[in-house]
Amino acid sequence: MDKEFLQKAKEIAQEIKKRDNFLVVTNHDADGISSGAIIATALSRLGKKFETIVLKQLYSEEIDKLVGKSENYIFIDFGSGQLSELKEKIRENFFVLDHHQPPAVEWRFHLNPLLFGVDGGLEISAAGVAYFVAKSIDEKNTDLAALAVVGAVGDMQDYGGKLVGANQEIISDAIAAGVLSKKTGLRLYGRISRPLVQFLQFSSSPIIPMLTANEQNCHKFLAELGIELKHGEHWKSFEGLAKQEQEKLTSALIVHMHKFGVSEWKIQSLIGEVYSLVKENKKSPLFDAKEYGTILNSCGRHSQSNVGLAVCMGDREENYLAAMALLAEHRRQLREGIECLSQKGVEEKEFFYFFDGESKIKDSIIGIVAGMLYGSGTIQPTKPIIALVENPDGSLKASGRATADLIRKGLNLGKIFKEMQAELGEGTEGGGHKIAAGIKFPKEKKAEFLALLDKKIKAQLS
Repeated sequence: MDKEFLQKAKEIAQEIKKRDNFLVVTNHDADGISSGAIIATALSRLGKKFETIVLKQLYSEEIDKLVGKSENYIFIDFGSGQLSELKEKIRENFFVLDHHQPPAVEWRFHLNPLLFGVDGGLEISAAGVAYFVAKSIDEKNTDLAALAVVGAVGDMQDYGGKLVGANQEIISDAIAAGVLSKKTGLRLYGRISRPLVQFLQFSSSPIIPMLTANEQNCHKFLAELGIELKHGEHWKSFEGLAKQEQEKLTSALIVHMHKFGVSEWKIQSLIGEVYSLVKENKKSPLFDAKEYGTILNSCGRHSQSNVGLAVCMGDREENYLAAMALLAEHRRQLREGIECLSQKGVEEKEFFYFFDGESKIKDSIIGIVAGMLYGSGTIQPTKPIIALVENPDGSLKASGRATADLIRKGLNLGKIFKEMQAELGEGTEGGGHKIAAGIKFPKEKKAEFLALLDKKIKAQLS
């Protein structure tokens, strides 16, 4: 990791150790929850007094509500874009640990990899930033590195087939601490939690021709390989297959994708690094970093982030059971959202797809549903997809998702939404990453938003 970044992490860690009475404010997604758990655990081990608050976004009205609630504040997975406002309202008693695009505003307790030439959208997540601070607080906190890996995977930083950059340093720490293992294998989501048919059927990254979104073909594909779907009364998962069967299925998928002319880099993305949290039960979704991240997202998206925090901090009883129930509900809502849009269809501009979620899809999951449309066959992976939903205050929220192929061609949704924040003016707040980003804007500017977005995507991809 960059030496100046590590020095800044050390300075912030030393300052945290001097203070007490903290309010940890973090984002509600997998990266934010794992980040919050890392810092909360580090504070707990120091014997510090603290509380945690999880927010969807750090909007101005949310900052107003936080003023006076604590002596010290730690903002994680957001805050870089709100530095000016935080300096004005919170004054001096706050820290920002973030990896989103920062403004040209200086703050001595601001740790963001982008300020040090490190890509915060690919090489390190907010959980990684939080981890380096926790490690600087006490070297014994290297056992928290596994949570940082969960955060990075949950933030889709492994879309190229593996985690890269500073994330690899974190992986090394986690392996050395005995809390993580990595191996090369099939990277489809659901290695542990999904029965084999659903394992193939719901693959969206990558999309598997004739198998994704086609249950009947998945049954036929597995039958032709001679792979039994059940062991006794229980459905088999990929992880539950014998090594020879895993290799047979992996090889067959590669041959299948070649047969349908899938580009080589997409086929290669099938195989990559798989991260396992070795202290967890091998039959639990928490054993797999990708599935762990989905559980945290389920908690956050359904306004139960504290359940996810508790799981990250070791609860394997009441809160774990609650998290699994939220995961089931999360999957049900996603399935219904996909079905709704498959029937309704989406609208199309020259350079992107979009749809209005109305009241049928919760605003907390609409971005995820948008990304899943690629796998459902509703849209082609040649354009980004934008989901619109009305906020309780009457403004509109747009959640954008893209594909790895579009990113390779130069698309950066986070940069676009950050630029549009300035161009659309008052009442607009936006940003994020290349592959996933969001923006809030006044409802009356919808037509202007759509037209401007089309121009900006065209400019990046031309």
